Amino acid sequence: MAVGPCSTEIQQRRVELVENYSEHLTRLLDVLFNVGAVTEEDLSFIRGSSVRGERECMRVLLDVLNGRGEESCRAFLYVLPSVQDETAKLGQPSRQNSLRKHKVILARQHGLVDYLNIRGQTLEQDEGGCWTDITFSRQAGYASSSQCRHESAGVGDAFRTRADETCIFKDIYENLLCNTTSGVNMLSGVAGSGKTTVVKRLVREWSAETNSSKIVLSLSFRELNLITQDQSLQDLLSDHYIHLKPFLPELLNSNPTQFLLILDGLDEFCYPLNFEHTPKCSDPERVQPIQSIVVNLIKGNLLPGVSIFLTSRPHAVSKVPPVLVSQFYSLLGFSVAQQKQYFEQNCSSPEAADAVWASVSSHKPLLLMCHIPAFCWIVSTALHDGGSCLYPDSISATLGDKEALEEASSSLVPSEENSKPVTISEIYCCFVKSILLFHVQGRSEGSHHTRLQHAPHVLGEMQPILKSLGAMAFKGLLERRFIFENSDLSSFNLDSTKLSQVFLSEILKEDRASLTFEKGFHFIHTSVQEFLAALYYVLQSLSGSDPFSGLKASTGYLQSAFKQMASAVNKFGRPHRLFRRRIKKALRCGERHQSGHMDLFSRFVCGLLVPRTRLILNGFFPDGPKMHLLRCQPSPDPTPPFLLHLLHSQLQSSTLSPERKVNVCHCLYEAQDPGLSQRLQSWMKVLSQQASDQSASGNKDWSELAFLLQLSPDLQVLNLDAQGLDADGLRRLLPVLPLFSTLSLGQNPLGPDGAAVLSLVLRNPDCRIQRLWVVATGLGCEGLKILVEALKENRTVTDLRMAINKIGDVGAGYLAELLRMNHTLMDIRLRDNLVTDKGAEVLMAALKENTTLEYLWMFDNKFTKDGVKKLKEFAKTRPNLDIKVCV
Repeated sequence: MAVGPCSTEIQQRRVELVENYSEHLTRLLDVLFNVGAVTEEDLSFIRGSSVRGERECMRVLLDVLNGRGEESCRAFLYVLPSVQDETAKLGQPSRQNSLRKHKVILARQHGLVDYLNIRGQTLEQDEGGCWTDITFSRQAGYASSSQCRHESAGVGDAFRTRADETCIFKDIYENLLCNTTSGVNMLSGVAGSGKTTVVKRLVREWSAETNSSKIVLSLSFRELNLITQDQSLQDLLSDHYIHLKPFLPELLNSNPTQFLLILDGLDEFCYPLNFEHTPKCSDPERVQPIQSIVVNLIKGNLLPGVSIFLTSRPHAVSKVPPVLVSQFYSLLGFSVAQQKQYFEQNCSSPEAADAVWASVSSHKPLLLMCHIPAFCWIVSTALHDGGSCLYPDSISATLGDKEALEEASSSLVPSEENSKPVTISEIYCCFVKSILLFHVQGRSEGSHHTRLQHAPHVLGEMQPILKSLGAMAFKGLLERRFIFENSDLSSFNLDSTKLSQVFLSEILKEDRASLTFEKGFHFIHTSVQEFLAALYYVLQSLSGSDPFSGLKASTGYLQSAFKQMASAVNKFGRPHRLFRRRIKKALRCGERHQSGHMDLFSRFVCGLLVPRTRLILNGFFPDGPKMHLLRCQPSPDPTPPFLLHLLHSQLQSSTLSPERKVNVCHCLYEAQDPGLSQRLQSWMKVLSQQASDQSASGNKDWSELAFLLQLSPDLQVLNLDAQGLDADGLRRLLPVLPLFSTLSLGQNPLGPDGAAVLSLVLRNPDCRIQRLWVVATGLGCEGLKILVEALKENRTVTDLRMAINKIGDVGAGYLAELLRMNHTLMDIRLRDNLVTDKGAEVLMAALKENTTLEYLWMFDNKFTKDGVKKLKEFAKTRPNLDIKVCV
């Protein structure tokens, strides 16, 4: 049937019709039925879609008209003016009405369905759900830095480098929407830290505010990536916000300061931003490439005075020159207390929350990763719902051997303490298994035990889908792509509807990129994409197939047959050599990316090569449950020896950067290398020997030590005296420094820069340091001043030893200021610090206000006999204060 002009016009105007006429649907249906354009059956069919909203009913109506043919479409276009006339008689919607409609539309587009919003709510509910608090830091501008590690490796550092002012969501809201300031505000945070959730909450609270003078326009870089042709900013915004089209150009030209433009996900923008050579453009109507529009907006050429809120992951922050950023926010993620609060809110019972928290808090690598809210959600799902998946009790049921189960429970299954997932790979295995067993529609029936018994069958049944999904994830990682379209899914034989049914929103989110009204898909967290990619890679490698061959487009029959024959020859000819080569290739994937991209992928590959870990997903891998694993005592070295040899050889490489070495350590941890504890003992032996010169620090990889120390929860004293440790080395130890009760750093060239690092440690909310010994570290007055500012906030340090630091009377004045405010310090040692009688007078004056200090030792300073006499007389007035001094 030929398509007539009216049908074509409706198709071309489809977006406009849905946006502008959905609210008049009832009147439209009445008129169309009266003129015979639709039947009663059509009305019943259209109204049956009302559960999905008026807009969906309008789409169904347009489809019905298109099916009815040209006459019905002509009648529809004929009655549209009458609907407009009736609206005009009731009063043409004012600008305020359109802005109210704009708020409703934005609120609907930014629904709060996220892992930060524990109890997700529908749009009709007024309450915003149960939110776990999250903390931000704020500073003017930002300092550019190179990032050479996976961003997840620095999640804990955020709390340990909190030198800037901290703030809460309310402060950001007021700055962006209540103040008249303009310019670029940037929010940085690792994947899963809650950047998009902040944007959603910002929009929703603005939409609920009746007196806001700002107009919010929100675009994501995912949507902008879909624009392939040049266009103007005015057309871009008008097409995106059709309901504002009649007066948007006037507002943009007359008063740009009333707009807040949100650009979410700079790290996902696929076009390069050239701030030096992009032609200047101040005309919103000029047609130009999309990347030029973004550059001119950020530089303030387009819409001067507009407020811009940019969000980005850390590695892409430097795309914007620091001079253009007026306010820089960092998402610090969850503190330890907030992590515990999250588990309490997310688990079904206090007992379950306590069990999850006990498991997380007892393993420092898990605790550090849980600074990321998304990882908290993954861990909660894995431990709460799938914790019992680690050693499935269904293996013997699959084999039909009761005796095997009895022997397995006594030999393979460790004690309760050791049967909990501890590596990141085990956590993600439990997570995926939990999703498939307990959260998939149609599988929610039956007891927990019954579903575990059917786990191998379910995993075997879902293997093709998981394999295809992993292949797509792996290809995306290689291409640094995180957004996938329907065409991508089709190329991997994936059905979007089936995916939605299997994985719901807990693994995949379905996004409607509204600029072109196309579907896009992205994993809910990049770590999930990296895990599924590793799952696919290991599955292919264990099966003897090339993981890269599954990513290429299908070829002709003869070529395909030849490849299959060659693959079969390779499998039987040299399988072990090929397998090792592929694993080595996987470990090298991340080395090409300085940002640490694919570091987690390589760690997951190492973890999945451990038979104990793969056993969690029994039924998925081709090797299946090995009877010798069930009947015999676990091997003392369950990890393939070649993998450990490969990783250890990388550690010994002189060309490997410190960041790369840390990733190798993570790989060894995932591979459950028993030699990690031996490596820590070797470090302890090295640290027990004082370095002969300060240059020895260059031979020590402090980042590796920081990682190894995370694996020793019982170690309370860290003695790094005379190790040639400088400020840079101290900074590499940041993740673990707050976790020790005694921190001894004497005779190291720390200087003021080292004091700045220590100040970050002391401000950390998780700081446990009670004894801080910084003897002969070159602090001087400048370094002491930095340290004092941190000690004013610290409530853990009771013992401060800082002899031989040349603080003088100026430094004594800083300490006096501290003593007036700090009521935690009980012991201060100031031997040989060039303090004179003047400094002693200042200290005595401060001690009249301080009653908590018990020891003040000041041997070998520059006191006169009269000064010593005054100090001793003062000591007599304070029987609980032991002052030791000499001439």
